Amino acid sequence: MDLILMRHPPPDVASSVCYGQTDLPVDAARFDACVAAMRAGLAAQLDGRTPTAIHSSPLLRARLAADALATSFGVPVTEDARLAEMDFGAWEMRPWDTLDRRDLDAWARDIHGFSPPGGESARDVVLRMHAWARALRAGANDVHVAVAHAGPIRLHTATALRMPTTACLSWALDFGALCHLHVADDGHARLIRWNA
Repeated sequence: MDLILMRHPPPDVASSVCYGQTDLPVDAARFDACVAAMRAGLAAQLDGRTPTAIHSSPLLRARLAADALATSFGVPVTEDARLAEMDFGAWEMRPWDTLDRRDLDAWARDIHGFSPPGGESARDVVLRMHAWARALRAGANDVHVAVAHAGPIRLHTATALRMPTTACLSWALDFGALCHLHVADDGHARLIRWNA
């Protein structure tokens, strides 16, 4: 099975703000160009094939792009909350530089297990992404496309490649970019493309 994970277009929010699962509108000025690039990038990865399914986070910034891709490729969208961005709890919509330094230090010491107040940990995200991927009904030639978020895409890719989740923290993943994994029948994954 091929699994193509695509990051959503830019949301309409300052980059200095922690926004996780807050359902933000897209940046209208950049949306069309980003979706056109996503469409072209996906077509290049598909190489003439049609997606078996297109999945989407329920958050608007992902769902609008998934709907546009679904229209282009003639495949319906399946929305799944397990594809949503990490829930940052009390940190949501606060500038990063206003967060309690002690909390940020605790997170740095335990990236996998720390949860922001009222939020979820990277471990929680890994578990829900793993559950989503396991639930896919996939044959060897199937291509599942998901429009999701940087955090879950990075964490799922690291886990699928059997790397520590901390390994993915510095991986660049641009808005609209894709990650292409080939997953063998035995569950082993191979990275085909990153940030393409």
